[in-house]
Amino acid sequence: MSLFVQKYGGTSVGTLDRIKAVSEHIAATYRKGHKLLVVVSAMGQQTDELLDMALALSPRPPQRELDMLLSTGERISMSLLAIALNELKIPTLSFTGSQTGILTDNTFGNARIKRILGDRIRQALDQNKLVIVAGFQGMSEEEKEIVTLGRGGSDLTAIALAHVLKADRCQIFKDVDGVCTADPRLVPHAHVMSEMSWDSLSALTWYGSGVVHNRGVHLAKKFKIPLEIRSSFNLETSGTLVGSHRKVEKAIVHALTHRQEQSWIRLHQLPAAELHLALHYLWTVGEHPIFVQQSRSAGQTRVDLVLGRKFLPFLAEFLATHQPSVRLETVEEGVGCITVVGDGFWQEPAIISRAVKTLVDEPLLLDCKNAVLNIFLPQERLNQAIPALHRELLDAAPIN
Repeated sequence: MSLFVQKYGGTSVGTLDRIKAVSEHIAATYRKGHKLLVVVSAMGQQTDELLDMALALSPRPPQRELDMLLSTGERISMSLLAIALNELKIPTLSFTGSQTGILTDNTFGNARIKRILGDRIRQALDQNKLVIVAGFQGMSEEEKEIVTLGRGGSDLTAIALAHVLKADRCQIFKDVDGVCTADPRLVPHAHVMSEMSWDSLSALTWYGSGVVHNRGVHLAKKFKIPLEIRSSFNLETSGTLVGSHRKVEKAIVHALTHRQEQSWIRLHQLPAAELHLALHYLWTVGEHPIFVQQSRSAGQTRVDLVLGRKFLPFLAEFLATHQPSVRLETVEEGVGCITVVGDGFWQEPAIISRAVKTLVDEPLLLDCKNAVLNIFLPQERLNQAIPALHRELLDAAPIN
């Protein structure tokens, strides 16, 4: 029998009717004779609702208590789904992250998985039971604290379990038909890609696409775990298959993604040897700057960063406490970033010219690697620039 790992996002289990629909689909897969492990997110917007409750009581709630609170969302959805499946006469057991044996470090809010025991899951599967696991959470190995894995962490849970259990298939069910060439809300004619590489999906998710958790994609790439990104609302579609990478000898553009609400800042008098302190702090609060550049001018060292605007107060407080000699300058607020993901951009650098010429005005910053082109511009220009770039690079004259 094949072992399938399936993950269902918050909108897929957002209501009791959706839970019933998902349970019917899961039951049909189980009745075909497959072993099945299901990972679920919290229902709908429940995580945000719980966070709003905490923020109504305190502007800075302790992260330990936030993790304790937010981890309940997935427990609710896993229990309700298990109840629905048992009603369909499918023998089902649900487990929390700690019951599963997902052991992590002690970084509240953004914990890293160290190892997974999975003994109770293996025992249940051997007894031909269907298993449901609460995503997004684990237990710190040394302190035995309940921790969360960061936003989108249920994807990471599913992919990590697929690796540990040597699953035959890992399916990520979302509210979209697959991975699109751009955000369909901004580019209505964006199409679903039938297949793509782990590298390309990793770049898309790192630079803004929320279709799959970036750390989960990195794990899939590391251990060569094929992924299926599919719709739980349109089960007839085959979605996007993510797997091995095909070498190319010319430039190819796969897709566009974007980020909003970024700030371009400049840190003065920050020695290069101490840059890692600020970056590590940002990582602990869940932020990864999408642009980092260190330079020297007139004997002075400066570091330019582009990061989420909401993290600026946290970084300013950290610098004031731990690196008081550093001066923080805000160069530009309200920055958006459009990322072109593909391959071979340095082999055919004309793609950079084509992209820039498509824009009405020159970008604030331009950062190009062989497989990623980042274009930074005022946020209010995103809605016009993204469809224009899609027409130029993926529609009228695609590079592939």
